[in-house]
Formats: sequence, C-alpha cells, structure tokens
Amino acid sequence: MLGEVVAFLVESVGGMGYAGIFLLMTLESSFFPFPSEVVMIPAGYLASKGEMHLGLVIISGIAGSVAGALVNYYLARKVGRAFLLRFGKYMLIHERTIFKMEGFFKTHDV
Repeated sequence: MLGEVVAFLVESVGGMGYAGIFLLMTLESSFFPFPSEVVMIPAGYLASKGEMHLGLVIISGIAGSVAGALVNYYLARKVGRAFLLRFGKYMLIHERTIFKMEGFFKTHDV
C-alpha cells in the first residue's frame, strides 16, 4: 500500500515537471495546507535518478515558495485587517486583541 502511494507521488511530480513543482510549492506556501514533502522528496528522488535536473528542482521549489509567501503578503495587505475585524471572532480573535496587537507593534516600532 505505501509503495503504491510513493509510486503515485513520484509519477505525479515527474509528470507535472518543474511547473508542477512551482505550482504545488506555491500552494504549500500560501494559505492552502499542502505539505512540501509531498512535492520535494519525489522531485529529489527523480533528480537523483537523472530524470530531473537538481538545480531546476531547487529553483522551482524556492520560486514557488516565495510566490506563495507573496500571495499571502499581498492578501494580508489588501484585506487582512478588515477581514480580521469582521470574521476574527469566529477564529477566537476578538477586536480588542487586534487593537492590542496594533498598539504593541506601534510601541515597539516594528
């Protein structure tokens, strides 16, 4: 059973290529919970077998991670505070907590 899962992951990552690594790592670094191990370990295995270039695997993974982080950053800049003020109570983040956090960061010049 485990061997089948591993074979599926290796085949999937190999079939998607470097663009697939980039996209899956973008997902991993954004708000979608997707583990990078599912992508990078099979890609590393394929690189060790000579089926993918190790440098391009690393660059694709890093670029995807940075792209996902940038997506999060720009989403937070655009809708973060308003979203938390409106829906934070459903995530146990109260309005007074948000104001307290903002005060902390203003006080500590961060």
